[in-house]
Amino acid sequence: MNWSGGKDSSLALYHVLKNKTFSIDYLLTNLSAEHNRISMHGVRYELLKLQAESLNIPLETMQIPKDASMADYGKQVTKKMTFFTGKGINNCVFGDIFLEDLKVYREKQLKPVGIKAHFPLWKRPTTDIIKEFIDLGFKAKVVSINAKLLDKSFAGRELDQSFIND
Repeated sequence: MNWSGGKDSSLALYHVLKNKTFSIDYLLTNLSAEHNRISMHGVRYELLKLQAESLNIPLETMQIPKDASMADYGKQVTKKMTFFTGKGINNCVFGDIFLEDLKVYREKQLKPVGIKAHFPLWKRPTTDIIKEFIDLGFKAKVVSINAKLLDKSFAGRELDQSFIND
C-alpha cells in the first residue's frame, strides 16, 4: 500500500481490506530525507510510525533526497519494488483519484518489475469520497493548506462536515 498518511490512502486501504481484494503486507511511504517527514503532506515520521503501528502493518520508507531528479527517484522506486517482488508481492495500491499523468507514471514505473498498480478511489467524485470518509467515522486533521485557497484558520481543524460547510 503506497501510504501517504492522508485521508485518501486511508479510504483506499479501508476498501481493499473490507473487500479482501488483497492482503496488505506493507505500507510504503516516501519521506523527505532533509526533514524526515512524509513527502506528500509534511507529517513527521513519528506520527507515520504510529499510524503503521495502529494498523498493525509493517512500514517501509524511501528517503527522497532534497534535489533528487526523476531518474534518481525512479531508481529508488525500482530498487524498493524489487525488494517487494522478492517477497512475492506483485500488487500495489494507491489512493489517487484524478491525476491521470501520475496514474500512468505509476503504472509505467511498476510494470518492468512485475507489480500491478491498483486505484480503488479512481475517478470517484470527491464529494462522495469525503462524505464516505466522514460517515465511516474516520478522523483527520488538516496539516497543511494552500494559502491561496484557504486562510490559516483551516490548518489544524478536524476534517468534518463543519469544515466542508465552511
